[in-house]
Amino acid sequence: MATGFMGGFTTFSAFSLDAVTLWERGAQLPAFFYVVSSVVLAIGALFAGLWLTRLLP
Repeated sequence: MATGFMGGFTTFSAFSLDAVTLWERGAQLPAFFYVVSSVVLAIGALFAGLWLTRLLP
């Protein structure tokens, strides 16, 4: 449980660093699309996982 909890922090930190690095390098549009697509795809994957899990008997 601790590994998953702490792993979430490092994953979010890496995502945040990538977004900020893109932004600081002057790539605002790619940074915006990176953040939006990451969040949308993550939520979409969550819904897909829930849907598939609920199909199981």
